[in-house]
Amino acid sequence: MTAHRWLKLAVLGALVAAAATLAAAAIGATGKGVPADFKPYDGTPEFTAQGGVDPQFLTGARTIPHWTFKYSDPQTNVTYPITMVGSDPRQGGSTTVKTVIVPLKMNFVAGNQDTSILNAWYGNGFVADKVAATFDGTTAASKVIASPIFSSYKQPTDMGGDTAQYGDAFMRAQFNKIGSSYHVKLDNVKTFPTVTIDVPQNQGVAYHRPAGALAGIADYKWFSAQLQNLINQLQIDPTTVPIFLTDQVLLYDGNDYRNCCVLGYHGAAMPVGLGGGSANGNGNNPVQTFIYAAYAHPNTYSGFTTPNGTLPNRGIADVHGLSHEVAEWLDDPFINNAVQPWLTPTAPQYGCTGVLETGDPVVGVWYPLPGNAEAGYNGVWHPEDEVFLNWFARNGQPASLSPWKASYFTFMGPRTTSIGGPFAAFGSVATGC
Repeated sequence: MTAHRWLKLAVLGALVAAAATLAAAAIGATGKGVPADFKPYDGTPEFTAQGGVDPQFLTGARTIPHWTFKYSDPQTNVTYPITMVGSDPRQGGSTTVKTVIVPLKMNFVAGNQDTSILNAWYGNGFVADKVAATFDGTTAASKVIASPIFSSYKQPTDMGGDTAQYGDAFMRAQFNKIGSSYHVKLDNVKTFPTVTIDVPQNQGVAYHRPAGALAGIADYKWFSAQLQNLINQLQIDPTTVPIFLTDQVLLYDGNDYRNCCVLGYHGAAMPVGLGGGSANGNGNNPVQTFIYAAYAHPNTYSGFTTPNGTLPNRGIADVHGLSHEVAEWLDDPFINNAVQPWLTPTAPQYGCTGVLETGDPVVGVWYPLPGNAEAGYNGVWHPEDEVFLNWFARNGQPASLSPWKASYFTFMGPRTTSIGGPFAAFGSVATGC
């Protein structure tokens, strides 16, 4: 896991308490207040990134379609080069990127894992069990293809009202191209046969999380090694993006169940690897980008249901994790887009970071998109909010690349700021560290 993306255990206890304070003070996008006794004691969702490719090795590379531009930050006068998926929206045009879904079926055993460490960590009388369980991403794959990730859905009117795939709608809103010929679409050309992975008892455990949902958690480094081996074995063309999909399998770090939970990551390397990849080659270098995401069940995190309804910054479910990673992959596919460092109390788990990761500042924030008929999901999909480039750029991006509304710094716009508390700060640009 990259050092700038992971917060160490010593700080996480304070974050859980901070998250409870923020939630108790927040006002939902629907106007429903959060009950004063609501305590999200089950940790903070997190997303990470892997690898990274120096821009010099992208010239002539065999990889996904991408374009590059520069902006000058008005606060520092520093010029930043930015590379994104697709084509320059100022020139129009439609780009379709091929993907393949690799469903993972993960088997967990109930052995001699010691889950007692979670009891005091979660508190409120929680007792962690351990369950022999199988989480099969096969059914999740068909759900994802029918979801807003790959199918066109009508977005809310106050968010632009576009009819498009989720990532395409985000990019079009980010650059004021709603209704234009500009598109960045995904086309899943193949769903691979399901890959079965047996999780050793020293690399993971399945248990009922405090909000009630059964989940499997696997060691981050061990899991990532399985994915890298799979990418090499499957020999996926670097112009195609593999999406590794689990059903309710999250990740923990540092051999500590409390250091949890990562719901997804995206990465890039040349050739495929955990690090930055090889620096050899003169053009036509294969540069592989990839995504992992968990298809989340209701009540994986507290806040999916409360006495006053679902919280707009806690109701994580279905494609929430994948939407986060797709949007971040679109804006930073090669993990090399630097920005003036930012810090926000809405996502303290990321600390002070200087990377363009559109979902991190609003991690866990979502909006309801009608169309999910699966029982228990309240009839809606749960895609994540995203932060527009102009927030990171302190409004320094070219005027021709401004969002669909100049006053918006997130995809959800006023829905984000109306959550209240520190979320109100998304009515203006990022602050420094």
